[in-house]
Amino acid sequence: MKVVFVVGGLPFGGIENLLFDVSKELIKRNFRFKIINISGTGSKLQEFLNAGISIINLNKNLKTLKTYRLDTAFKLRKLLKEISPNIVHSMQFSADYFSRISSLSINTKIITHIHNIKREHRIERRIFNKFLSLRTNIFLSVSKEVYRIVEKEHNLFSKPHYILYNGVDFSKFKVKTRFRLGSSFKYIVCVGRLVKQKNFDIAIKAFSLIEKELPNTKLLIVGEGNEKEKLKDLAKSLNLSNKVIFTGYRSDVPGILKQSHVLLMPSEYEGLGIAHLEAMYAGLPAVISPNVPSKEIASNCSFVVPINPKDIANAVKKLLSDENLYKELSEKAKETAKNYSIENYVNKLIDLYNGALTGKLPDRKVL
Repeated sequence: MKVVFVVGGLPFGGIENLLFDVSKELIKRNFRFKIINISGTGSKLQEFLNAGISIINLNKNLKTLKTYRLDTAFKLRKLLKEISPNIVHSMQFSADYFSRISSLSINTKIITHIHNIKREHRIERRIFNKFLSLRTNIFLSVSKEVYRIVEKEHNLFSKPHYILYNGVDFSKFKVKTRFRLGSSFKYIVCVGRLVKQKNFDIAIKAFSLIEKELPNTKLLIVGEGNEKEKLKDLAKSLNLSNKVIFTGYRSDVPGILKQSHVLLMPSEYEGLGIAHLEAMYAGLPAVISPNVPSKEIASNCSFVVPINPKDIANAVKKLLSDENLYKELSEKAKETAKNYSIENYVNKLIDLYNGALTGKLPDRKVL
């Protein structure tokens, strides 16, 4: 069996972290696969290459992936014909689009993997999503909420559709980090791309309320993105420059999580956050927005609160002020996370690949 993963790029983000962990696990199993990076860009690209993962950059530093780029579609089609994969597994909108356009009349199974609940507002993309489902053989969603949206807005032709919750490589927690945090503070942590959807500005505003009552706290913001300078300016305007730590991109996130106390995810929309699963394994209770689908599997160890600074601050203060509650949720987080190892994830993925090729697909919705 030959599998090709197709992505638009390899930036720092949850999809890319998942693909990295999946790739390493597949290599352990001597599984034949390649990754096609359509744009040829990404802050994690070198990390993939250093790990010995086979990457084919379709373009060189392509800045935008417009759907009308027929040259990109033709290049991908030519490459797919050369590789002749049994399965093409696409992630991200641009990859989903180009994989299906480029594989028309090519004898390969297409798995379209949808990772978040963001709805397309552009009419042309909504039309593409619906009609290109004809070329999808299997839809894969990361949560029940994503599944519901895909059924409504993508799966026009009622193709087989499954839910596969993300997995995490827990062996990363054995690696020591050089990023050391002082033991005299309690650390609230946000992990992800510094982009508008993550609402890290609201996290900073919530922290300004927390810090007034719990001065032994600091806020860590782990990641890079185009909102970074705005977020730094906000922290400065609230006199929190010494209390809000911007770590930048880190490859040792598990080591940072092990030293932290509470995870914040006030996102406008999400998939099933890898950062949340990693935080759970580290024993961190979380305060998340109602838009974070990981509440489906983490409701026993998370506070789900509206996206506003006051409610977020109150939830964090309750966690950090009630030792018994904190301990209870921490233990539940660790136990729940054990069900979502990358080994289990890849087992289910390979079973799905085999089912796609033999026609013997699972009869259950959640894998």
